[in-house]
Amino acid sequence: MIDDPIISILEKAVSGASLRHEAILNNISNVNTPGYKRIDVDFKAELSKAAKGIGEYNKNQVMEEIESANPEVFRETGTSVRPDGNNVDIDREMSLLAESALEYNTYISLLSRKFKNLLNVINEGRK
Repeated sequence: MIDDPIISILEKAVSGASLRHEAILNNISNVNTPGYKRIDVDFKAELSKAAKGIGEYNKNQVMEEIESANPEVFRETGTSVRPDGNNVDIDREMSLLAESALEYNTYISLLSRKFKNLLNVINEGRK
């Protein structure tokens, strides 16, 4: 909709943080499921790579990289916390849940500020 790399990155970050939050909630809900292996989402590496191009500001290339940056859901299979094969540590998950909520709120706040700035520019242009 808006051809701004910062807004696009923030939109992707919100989407990735939301998906990660869902994954953590899924882990918490399966804390007592024998054999369950926790899942997580990595979205920061892809966004960071795409964001590096903003300084060079080849807008088309940056926007393409942002569009192709998708979160990666992965399952941690190499560890087991309990004898039943489940590797969910509820204390760790609760900590990650709080961290995820803070990240999501930060991205939303930054996106909101960006839109407020655009609204100010539009309103000033009307005068």
